[in-house]
Amino acid sequence: MKQLCDDAIRLLETGVSFVQATILTSSGSTPRGSGSSMLILGDGSIRGTVGGGALEGGIIKAAPEVMRERRARIIDVVLDGADEAAPDVICGGTAVVLVDYINAENPGNLDFFTQLRSVLRSGARARLLTAPPVQADTSVRSQCIIMPDGPPRGTSGLDPAILKTLESAEGSYDVFTRLENRKVYLHSIGTDGIAYIFGAGHCGEKLAQVLGTVGFGTIVIDDRAEFANTERFPAADGIIVPESMDQPFCDIEMDGDSYIVIVTRGHAHDELVLRGALRTQAGYIGMIGSRRKRETIYKNLLEDGYKQSDIDRVYSPIGVNIGAETPEEIAVSIAAEMIKARSDKRD
Repeated sequence: MKQLCDDAIRLLETGVSFVQATILTSSGSTPRGSGSSMLILGDGSIRGTVGGGALEGGIIKAAPEVMRERRARIIDVVLDGADEAAPDVICGGTAVVLVDYINAENPGNLDFFTQLRSVLRSGARARLLTAPPVQADTSVRSQCIIMPDGPPRGTSGLDPAILKTLESAEGSYDVFTRLENRKVYLHSIGTDGIAYIFGAGHCGEKLAQVLGTVGFGTIVIDDRAEFANTERFPAADGIIVPESMDQPFCDIEMDGDSYIVIVTRGHAHDELVLRGALRTQAGYIGMIGSRRKRETIYKNLLEDGYKQSDIDRVYSPIGVNIGAETPEEIAVSIAAEMIKARSDKRD
């Protein structure tokens, strides 16, 4: 999204209007989820992507009319497998997409993207509010940024009725009750804590997927390039392939908003990573493993000078006890525990 903001700002600063497509909701098998966005220019070129294939094709097909009429449209794209050449429609899926005209003559549009870029660069946790125009009124923006504290940002040019209502809202989720007479969508932007996932195996792979949907930034770390790569982790914010699993602790400064998850491929690697993790200020340290493995590792650490207070920092067994067995279930249990730890830290 950062690159999308940069592209939008460059276009608006040079007086170029464009179409912005935002996925409002999606279900089934779609290339990208809700909140994904792309830009379509008058010459048919694009900036960003919502995953290609039939979904993107449907959006690009609708863009010329939106550009010509300067009127926003909401379209439904159904991926039903009719196009056998498109690999993303094999399982089928649907998406509701706002295809909006972004007028370079409206200074509120430049203000919005400038504010959005500032929020993204700061790493702040926020939510992008999209309120599709009731009658496709393109003289006002349909988006603004809802901050966790403080007033909304990027509201210059926003529908005055929406802005007035937002000013009375007490928080992000209060938006839904305050704007009950309008259909609105909230999508998370930025991050609320960085999860460092040590281990790119099955559990690490599923965990990265889940954490990315609940506001955590995700950094995947594994010394096996055949596991730690963008093909397995397309949505990860970063991938590190060190020579040794303890090497990242020399290069990354971790603080209270850092969440370390240890799900490596073996006992020795888990202990190596845990030793490094306990030397950081990370706000959460979790390690997967059996009781026998934990006791062995803890015994080794205490014998080497670590204190019981260090051991007490570790969440192990990791995750909420929901009887998880599969990698997907384990990922959900770990994510739930991390969300709880993050929430407790705010109180």
